[in-house]
Amino acid sequence: MLSLPMLAISLCYDDREHADRIISQLSKYGDLNLIKKRLTLGDYQINQWLIERKTLTDLVLSLCDGRLFSQIARLAESDFNVALLIEGKTQDITQYKIHREALIGALCAISIHFHIPVLRSQSQTETAKLLYYCAKQLNHHTSDLKLTGRKPKRQKNRQLFILQSLPQVGPKLAKRLLCHFLTVEAVMTATENALMQVEGVGKKKAQKIRAILTASTR
Repeated sequence: MLSLPMLAISLCYDDREHADRIISQLSKYGDLNLIKKRLTLGDYQINQWLIERKTLTDLVLSLCDGRLFSQIARLAESDFNVALLIEGKTQDITQYKIHREALIGALCAISIHFHIPVLRSQSQTETAKLLYYCAKQLNHHTSDLKLTGRKPKRQKNRQLFILQSLPQVGPKLAKRLLCHFLTVEAVMTATENALMQVEGVGKKKAQKIRAILTASTR
């Protein structure tokens, strides 16, 4: 019986990425095809996934100088699925005066508000293993899940985020509104009576929603 040839997994890395040990470790995997190129966003690309690598020190510095969330926002707005890989040990940031709660809060915001998964490694060697495992998962030929391609849920998340900016509209009500009206525009142009057809929207809440939508800035 003839055996099928092993298909190489393509993993692109940015030509400005300074991580020789990671590339050296990745090159040891025979089923991995490493491609060096200029990436507009992220440090590594596997199919339609971008992986942004930050050392723990980079994370702290970018959080302190205000760059972190502007970078995360750009990644979240891209047409790719995105993951953040944080590399390093706690000892690496002992000289920086930053509260642990600030870091935890930042990671929670990245995961929950921007819907970006966070991966952790302690060294470049471990980062290489994580990247390889991610590549294997995304290229597993027996998987029934379509893990590649564009992120259909990202648009819905943005729609729900917009709706949650309305008065007294939380995540559950935002979902009910979108399910009922189908589009954000339909919600924004709905009358009080139409809004009241949605479970959880009474007269007062409908009035508040219409008031904020029709209020003049003058």
